Amino acid sequence: MMKHLSGMVRVALCGVFLSACGGTKERPIQYIYLALGASDATGVGALPLTEGYVYLIARELDRQIHGVFLVNLGVPGARIDLIKEQARVAKQLGTKADLVTLWTGANDLVNGDDPKQFQQELRGLLGIVKEHISRTIVVANLPDLTMLPRFRTSPNPSVTPARIEAFNRAIAEETRSAGGALVDLHASPVRDDLVFDVDGFHPNNAGHREISRQFLQVILPKVHRR
Repeated sequence: MMKHLSGMVRVALCGVFLSACGGTKERPIQYIYLALGASDATGVGALPLTEGYVYLIARELDRQIHGVFLVNLGVPGARIDLIKEQARVAKQLGTKADLVTLWTGANDLVNGDDPKQFQQELRGLLGIVKEHISRTIVVANLPDLTMLPRFRTSPNPSVTPARIEAFNRAIAEETRSAGGALVDLHASPVRDDLVFDVDGFHPNNAGHREISRQFLQVILPKVHRR
C-alpha cells in the first residue's frame, strides 16, 4: 500500500514539475509553496475544491508576490505516516520550496492512534522538511474536534479533550523544535456555520476561508521579510 502511494506521490510531483517547466514562460516561478496534509489540504468540504484553504493561501501569496507555484501533496485520509512518506519522496526527487504548510493529526486522533507515536512520526517528518525541502514551515494544530457536529451527534471514544490536548502538545513541541511557526486553530471556537453540513467534519467554504486567514496571518510576515 505504501509503495503504491509513494508511486502516486512521485507521479504527482513529476507532473507538477513538467507543467512548471512547460507553462511558466509568461510568469516565471518566483516562489514555491508546498502543502502537506490530508483531505482538508485537497479542499474537501469546499465547493469547488479549489476554494480549499491551500488554494486560497496560494492565490493570496501570488497576489502579493506574483509567480507563486503550488505543489499540493494532500491525500484524503492520510495519517502522519503517509504524510511523512510524502515528504520523503519529495526529498528523493530533490523538491525545494520557499514555504511548506502542514495540517495533520485529526485522522490519527480519530483512528485512536497513540499521541506519542504520532509525535515521533511528526518529528521525523519535520526533520525531513527542515533539512531537505524548506526552512520555512508553518504547522496548524487541531481545533476542538469534540465540538464538531459529527462527534456531537455520534461521540467517538477516541475524540476527547485530553487526547486533543496531547496531540496539540506534540504538534507545538515538534513545530518549535523544527524552527517552524504554529497556527493555533484550537484557540478559535468551532462554529457550525464553518463546518461542511454533509459530513459534519470538514470545513465548508467559509471554514476554509477562515483557516486560510489564520495561516496567512502567520505566513505573510515571513514573506515580507524575504
